[in-house]
Amino acid sequence: MKTIDLRPDRALLKPNFDGYKLSLEPIPILRTELAADSQPNRIRPNEAQYSHLHAQMFGLQNLLVRDPWAGGSCYFVSRDLSVCWAQYSELSGRMLPLAKVFKMDAAVSAEPYNCSVVFLSEKFALVADGRDGLHVVDTGDRRKGGEWQKVFTLASPEWPGSCVLEDGRFEIVNGERQIHAVGAYVTQEDGTFKTVLHWVKIAQKNSNDPWVFHSSQELKGRGYAYYCTLEPKSNALVVASDKPFKFVTNGESADQPMEEEEKEPGLPDAPFFSWIQTSENITITVPKVEGVEYKVSNENCKLSVLSGTTSIINEDGWFAEVDGELTSWINESNEIQITLFKTIPGIWPFLYPGSPEEKCDRMDQDMAPASNLTSQLEECDFGTAGDDTEYTIERLDGTSTETTHRVFLGGNPPLFRVMLRPGFPDAIALRNDVDACLWLQHPGTTDWFLRHEGTLHAFGYVQASKQQRKFMSCSPDFNYAVICEAQRHIFIYKANYNTAGGLRNRNGPQISIGQQKLVSLDGSSEILGLCCENDYTMLLLEGEILVLQLRIEE
Repeated sequence: MKTIDLRPDRALLKPNFDGYKLSLEPIPILRTELAADSQPNRIRPNEAQYSHLHAQMFGLQNLLVRDPWAGGSCYFVSRDLSVCWAQYSELSGRMLPLAKVFKMDAAVSAEPYNCSVVFLSEKFALVADGRDGLHVVDTGDRRKGGEWQKVFTLASPEWPGSCVLEDGRFEIVNGERQIHAVGAYVTQEDGTFKTVLHWVKIAQKNSNDPWVFHSSQELKGRGYAYYCTLEPKSNALVVASDKPFKFVTNGESADQPMEEEEKEPGLPDAPFFSWIQTSENITITVPKVEGVEYKVSNENCKLSVLSGTTSIINEDGWFAEVDGELTSWINESNEIQITLFKTIPGIWPFLYPGSPEEKCDRMDQDMAPASNLTSQLEECDFGTAGDDTEYTIERLDGTSTETTHRVFLGGNPPLFRVMLRPGFPDAIALRNDVDACLWLQHPGTTDWFLRHEGTLHAFGYVQASKQQRKFMSCSPDFNYAVICEAQRHIFIYKANYNTAGGLRNRNGPQISIGQQKLVSLDGSSEILGLCCENDYTMLLLEGEILVLQLRIEE
């Protein structure tokens, strides 16, 4: 497994950015009332969907979907399970009449999820009804409108039914047309709630042949997938989460232990050890049992600890890379102490999948120094009190079912995901000091990597103070970013303030400032969806659609 260190492109940073200035200029707002049967279909968690994972999956889903192949077009699913087309005309500055382009017939489900839509190409889309089926539809030319035609439906047992569609891709491999789709849902196993990612592949050998189910795979994890996309060519799944995900085969649980080996009499259940860490190294302590012979080896950077014939540690898949040449141990009469040195400094959330939890209180350890000691830190910069969650991005290969690449994000979760370019996976926004950097997967010739595409200056800092935030996004050209609360308030941060000649400190160099605007909506209607274009922002509310006409000009 390869550990990747994300290094921002200095050319995309702005060290002289001096914050945002509040602008009181009003923003024109267009309102389009929705008829009763055209209001968005909003599913709330029921009595069986009470976990924190359920709350995240229902609360963070954006119900307004942007079409990257047709500017100004957004879609949502109405109460009668129809896909509705909402289009804004930049020429006239008006909303076009709402149109219903596709109707679903879904069965009643005990644990339904909200409907979801993913656009695969200029003429294909995936629609999941959140109850029992996944539909492949031929949309035709979406810029001209017209009804969508269903070409294939995938149902149980190949498709889990009650789930949210996370991502989908359309590929042509050796003349064969392929569609990959990933759905997510929450399940309960042995009293523990887990997130399941169901990855399916359907294929069409020739353009005149019917679509057929090809294969499926499942991944499970105890955390929430903040970012889940298929990489280009659909060879792997890229997941950002607070807990690791793992491929599951033959119905096994992601946390299910391997088949137990015969143990020597009197030995406790393996693994029998404890471990503590600093940002630089890890200390593993293995207590000894009297009368049992212990053996430690470190061959080919693979640590192995045996007690008799029982393997206590036999692991090379550490959470991150360790320096095998520096690994050392002390064999005392009552215990064995093993020291591992980390290749990249940082705090690990676990030692390896299935290992015991760390046996220490890191509050007693020295905290890492602040990246900028001249910046004043606020309470929101420290995260939730007592929360030591560590976030990662992992590339999980569909062929080997192994984690091939991992990126450590520390204690800062991903901010949001956004479609920047048609045909590419969604970009992921990550906090980098006070900024927010957007990273995009690129199909490298030899290896997978994330490339720094753009920067939202000081956005990582300002979003941390918005404790009531629900949705966040940005324009495809990175000129502005939006923070949207569940009700009423929308914060807009524009990168440039349009000051003639720039600003200059009294005795210093030229500085750059941005513009902040606050939009307060009337009423208490909940905001269900957000879509950002370069010159305007569309909002989906319970009974209306709003267009914020930003008219950003350089």
